Amino acid sequence: MHAQSKRLVVAVVGPTASGKTKLAIELAAALDGEVIACDSRTVYRHMNVGTAKPTMEERKGIEHHLLDVVDPDQVYTAANFKKDAAAVIEDLFTREKLPIVCGGTGLYSRVLLEGLNIPEVEPDETLRKELAELVKEKGVEALEEILEKLDPPSLARIEKGDVFRLVRAIEVSQKLGPFSQMATMQRPDFDVLWLFLNVHNREILREAIVKRLLAQEADGVIEEAKALSQRFGLTQALLNSVPYKEYLAYLDGKMSLEQAREEAVKHNYQLARRQIMWFRKSPKSLEQKKLTFLIDESTEAERLSESMREILQSSRA
Repeated sequence: MHAQSKRLVVAVVGPTASGKTKLAIELAAALDGEVIACDSRTVYRHMNVGTAKPTMEERKGIEHHLLDVVDPDQVYTAANFKKDAAAVIEDLFTREKLPIVCGGTGLYSRVLLEGLNIPEVEPDETLRKELAELVKEKGVEALEEILEKLDPPSLARIEKGDVFRLVRAIEVSQKLGPFSQMATMQRPDFDVLWLFLNVHNREILREAIVKRLLAQEADGVIEEAKALSQRFGLTQALLNSVPYKEYLAYLDGKMSLEQAREEAVKHNYQLARRQIMWFRKSPKSLEQKKLTFLIDESTEAERLSESMREILQSSRA
């Protein structure tokens, strides 16, 4: 990047298994950039195969930031991510590198790139243990009942059965008041060019999900899930992540391997649909530009990179 260039961040977003990482790496290589992972799972160390974390070979010498930040038994919030990622972006601007934010975690992208401010509340381990015991005794419905009283809008936005998000919303709401009322918006001091990878034919996406899952099995994801659970226990990071939770259920004898595969594909496809819906609505700011690429029309990152080189040159003018 040249000194006179605009403060521009490129965001490569879209559903799981759509080829975001490959495209981001190709763009970084072509446009003198570095990649900032925007993924609530790849921040965890040792969760490699199951999160499709790019290997050193796949990174092709491109610097990646915010991978392997904390262990799976530690808490890492969206507020933590915003603070860490914002510092990386400023460093890249200083070094005249193009920041390329890549990932499918909608909340992370929103806090960083759209300026959503959420309260920084330290984890309350005592409360978390109490809520964990409550879930064991009465099920996840007990958490939903608590949050319904504290903050109904937050409950409506949390996927049913997501214990981690329920606990976090209860935690914040008990300390500061309704979580949904704590969030504010402040436009970031850089421009964002959003690259949204989408599909017309959802079956192509499902096939990509199946293909990746089988490759993960071949690369040892089941063994990885077993080793992680033995070392760190059944942490929320594992139990909230596909395909770890499905393979852990298989290892625990709760389902067959074939059933675990079917559940993992189903859950990943459901995740992909939610991601598509999320990113269709983003960006919230009309001042930010979004371009959509259909992966079922062109899946070659090199071809998209060539198009992006022309787009970025005009954006920087």
